[in-house]
Amino acid sequence: MNRLIDLVAKLEGLHAAVLGDLMLDRYVWGKAERISPEAPVPIIEVSRCSAVPGGAANVLRNIIGLNARAHAFGCLGNDPEGLELREMLQQCQTNTEGIIVDAQRPTTVKTRVLAANQQVLRIDQECKDCFEADMRRQLLEKLRRALANDDIGLLILEDYAKGLFDQQFMQEACNLARQAGCMVCLDPHPSHNFCVQGLKLMTPNRSEAFKLAAMPMSEPHENPLQDEALRQVGSNILRQWSPELLLITLGAQGMALFSDETKPPLHIATQARQVFDVSGAGDTVMTCMALALLAGASAEEAARLANAAAGVVVGYLGTTAIDAETLRQKIRET
Repeated sequence: MNRLIDLVAKLEGLHAAVLGDLMLDRYVWGKAERISPEAPVPIIEVSRCSAVPGGAANVLRNIIGLNARAHAFGCLGNDPEGLELREMLQQCQTNTEGIIVDAQRPTTVKTRVLAANQQVLRIDQECKDCFEADMRRQLLEKLRRALANDDIGLLILEDYAKGLFDQQFMQEACNLARQAGCMVCLDPHPSHNFCVQGLKLMTPNRSEAFKLAAMPMSEPHENPLQDEALRQVGSNILRQWSPELLLITLGAQGMALFSDETKPPLHIATQARQVFDVSGAGDTVMTCMALALLAGASAEEAARLANAAAGVVVGYLGTTAIDAETLRQKIRET
């Protein structure tokens, strides 16, 4: 326990960059007590609205919450939502010099309507068209300059399949970071089986991992260490992508850490006492695991720290980021 608490302190001041799909998460909170006379749908009486950074921007929020330094790389639209998200990131001391504006694309916004702590509806405003080559070149150049001028030790690639990444762009970003002595970690999207080489860590969830491994989804075994399908999935991903570490999150079953396709994974049971919302939990897992590795933690220590952080954020409704003091308190309680 003391080792993990000490590890949280070592995250302070580390520099981490995030390249990926920046989003704005909006929430409309209310109650539903009537059905509309116009259609068989509930009427939501709105009590409040809120907004937080989402997608890759939520990873930035987690980095800041752990007292590390965050550098944002991505694209926003030339719209009020893009300005709002940029201002949110700047207010929490994120370096936003790596963000470019594309007047031809809207800022990605996900609006969730909730009533009685239940999500009733999600509305997505986005463009999934592939980015123009010039936009990708601009981002790579901004990343190149930041790696040369700032003490960035970690690059997290956050792929939400909104058009930013293709095989070449992702590999080029990875190569740039590695040439600068920077650790590279990927939160993959299952629709993009790019097999990028040079990764320190990948963090898919169970469903994503099966898709990445091109294997049919199967029911989880009650004991993940006896889940032969899961073990095969892990082996396939390690063999195809060659990451140094593969962390597959398993929801209520915790997580499985793979480092050798010939050996069984390390299983870490969940620490969540109550689960309200898993949205954003993967971002927290990636952030904690990657920063801990950068701080010199062993793979097991980093995974256990990430597991503790995930156990916190799933207990909140809506996308929530971890912070250092809450994580320390969670560790003390276990």
